[in-house]
This record gives sequence, C-alpha cells and structure tokens, in this order.
Amino acid sequence: MTFRQLQAFLLVVRTGTLASAADTMGLTQSGVSRLIAELARNVGFELFDKAGRGVRPTARGLAFFNVAEGVYDNAQTLQRVAAEIREGVNDRIRLACIPTIATAVLPAVLEGFHLKYPNVFIDILAQQPPEMIASFGSRKLDFGVTVGFCQMDGVQTLPFAQADYIVAVHAEHVLAKMDVVTSRDLAGHSLIGFENDSVLLPNDDETRLLAGEKASKRIWCQSSWVRYALLSNKRHVNIAEPFSFPLFAPHNVVARPYLPKVAADLRFVLPAEHMFVPMYRDLCEGFRRATVAFAAQHDLPIRVAQEP
Repeated sequence: MTFRQLQAFLLVVRTGTLASAADTMGLTQSGVSRLIAELARNVGFELFDKAGRGVRPTARGLAFFNVAEGVYDNAQTLQRVAAEIREGVNDRIRLACIPTIATAVLPAVLEGFHLKYPNVFIDILAQQPPEMIASFGSRKLDFGVTVGFCQMDGVQTLPFAQADYIVAVHAEHVLAKMDVVTSRDLAGHSLIGFENDSVLLPNDDETRLLAGEKASKRIWCQSSWVRYALLSNKRHVNIAEPFSFPLFAPHNVVARPYLPKVAADLRFVLPAEHMFVPMYRDLCEGFRRATVAFAAQHDLPIRVAQEP
C-alpha cells in the first residue's frame, strides 16, 4: 500500500469520478484506475461500484475511507516534518488566537518573533474560547491568546491585557453625539446582543425603572466583526471590544466610552511545561509590545499587563 494509492482512493471518493482525481494528481484516468486496482488487491476487497458515469464506494470501501483519511493526513504531516528537518527548522508552535487579536496585533507579533527565531514554524488557528479550551484539553496547542479561560490541569495562564468595552454606532446615530454612553442611554435603542452580555447591563434600581424602555435585542451575534458590520444599518448599537474598531472606523463607525466600565480580561494560555521556555516568554512579550503600539496608534482603552 502506497501513499499515492491512498491519495487516488481518497480523491475518487470525494469527487465521485476518476477524471477529477486524475486532473488533481496530474495523471490519466487509466493511471488513477490502476492505482485503485492495486490498492484493492492490497486490502483484499472491492473499493468502488459503478454509478452512472461515475463511481461510488462500496460499504467496505466507505469503512476503509473513514480510517484512510486520517492516515493520509498523518502521512502528509510526516512529509512536512521531514521537509522541515531538511530545511533546518528547529521547532513548531501551534498557536491559537481569538479572531479579534489575530487581526489586530498578530501580524506585528510574528514579524518581530521571526527576526529572533527564523527557523520556527507557526501553525495559526483562529478560535473562540470554547474551541481553545477543547484544543488545550486534547493537547493540540502550544500557545493561546483568549478571554475567559477556565482552570485546567497542566495548563497555565498569564495576564495579557485589560480591554474596556466601548459603544460603537454609525456616525449618524443619535448616540454618536454623546461624549460618553451609559447603560441608561441605551433605553429604546436596538442593541445587538451576544452571549453573557448581561455583565455590561447592570440590573440596579435605576435600570429597573426603565422597564418597557430598555434596549431591545432583536439581533444576537457572537462574532465581533459581524456586530460591527451590522452598524451600517445606522439603527443598531454595539457594545464591543475595542480591537476591531480600527477596521470599521473608515466605514462611518464611531466609538464612545461606555459606563459602567467593564473590561475584557485577556490572557496568555500555555501548557505548564512551556511557562519558562524563553521562546514562549518572548512570544508573550511580543504580544505586549505590539498591543501597546496598537492601542496608542488608535487611542484605544487597552491596558497591557507587565510581565509577572
């Protein structure tokens, strides 16, 4: 059984035709057919039945596909690792980042990091906190930047930054005329809701008096970028993290301070064994420097923690 045979088999299952697999592999249809026949002899059962002008996997072929897909992916990983060893790559970091941070500061972080560590490869994943927790739980990550990370055996967190939530609206919205927006000012406006946003809307006596006049939430969205994009409607109000604001400021979106002040607690996440490895400490410091510069450039309410 060869890598090439597995590749042909997987492509034919996915596309349903020998022709498509042949185009992808740069072979003739007869060449792909020969690879499939060789694989069938190796495994000892038929892999495909004819179906019109194409083919479809047999029951045994489909069962084989479910396992072969993972084996093929692992083989590709081995090939990549071998190439990295040939090229003198010293290490690889599997890095996960919430999308807003990935967009705002990660490019600057990586530029500085690779000046010092040119032979370190980085796999980047944009993940929300629940996905990141699962990835660290299964030991699939080496470094993460997130908010709201729970305690986990074998995983440590370090303080990164505090980012004050802001009120973002279209420049023509009535709240754009205010210097500061409070929770009471939201009464009667169309607020874009998101999970756990109750922490931003205190349930004090003053707010309760606004019964029937509170901000309405007809739209709910977990993506910060989408919530910002929805402000083109001119009616909606977004209580938002500040990192994404510079992307939308050119599109007539304005930001105002929000009271009561509530901050997102951003943290670095690392397996315990990486805590004192210089490369990972330098990566943390790179994020701190890039975020300080980013906040100053755009005048954003972000306070970066000092290295502990």
